[in-house]
Amino acid sequence: MAYLRVALTNLGKYNEGELIFEWLDLPASDEQIEKAFKNIGVADGTMYEEHFISDYETDIEGLEVGEYESLSQLNETMEKLDALDDYEIEEVEAIMEAEGLGLAEAIGAQQEGDFIYYGGIKSYTELAEMFVDEGCFGEIPENLQYYIDYEKIGRDLEYDYTQTKNGFLSIA
Repeated sequence: MAYLRVALTNLGKYNEGELIFEWLDLPASDEQIEKAFKNIGVADGTMYEEHFISDYETDIEGLEVGEYESLSQLNETMEKLDALDDYEIEEVEAIMEAEGLGLAEAIGAQQEGDFIYYGGIKSYTELAEMFVDEGCFGEIPENLQYYIDYEKIGRDLEYDYTQTKNGFLSIA
């Protein structure tokens, strides 16, 4: 289960030299968000209506959160991510890494399903061995299996697959 924690900060107080913030775990309910804003003194119709994200903590590989990111969009994205299983989150992280996409875009790509992901594989040679073992190149007689050059097959797979931290990805 992935997490994102942001430090909501009162922009007006910050500009006055005072750092007033509260940590908020996303996704959060409307009530939790309202309470966080109240605790930092940000409310419509008051002197302090603006906020920014002064810090964040996450275990989502490759996620970067800007100071002025939309809190509602971040919360919505985390709700979508929260609904995914762990292996689906790993796919999202691989898509972010390989394609350079943001979290929301990577979730969209993962939901579309136009990709192939092999997690837990550490090298192109290992990927080639898996393809041969699964019969992707047809039935190979046992007496010929000792002559297969997995490294060369792996080099050919580099054209179609991108190595990520946790596996290999091919986007269709």
